[in-house]
Amino acid sequence: MGTWEEKEIQVSGNSWDVKSIDISVAGLGWLSLGLKGAATLALWTYQGIDVTLREPLVIDRAPYLERPGFWLPKAITEVLGTHSSKLVDARRRKKQQDSTDFLSDSVA
Repeated sequence: MGTWEEKEIQVSGNSWDVKSIDISVAGLGWLSLGLKGAATLALWTYQGIDVTLREPLVIDRAPYLERPGFWLPKAITEVLGTHSSKLVDARRRKKQQDSTDFLSDSVA
């Protein structure tokens, strides 16, 4: 396959609400970025894999597919049933345990 190679990418945009630029990785796909201001990104690929910047194919965000801060799109997490986070699950378990402890204390 070759050796890993870091590619530094300079990007900029005017708004978080619309896509500013697409980063296309040959043979893999692309990702779109919406950003306000400038950023320097480091992308690691194998030597010889082309990385190109282009105008975004899809300009507007799809709010029913995206949730900021999460990797999986909302539609996929709902299908998988993984839309609750580990933190939410831990809080739910603690709350159930607390209520169980309260009930056992009141009966005694």
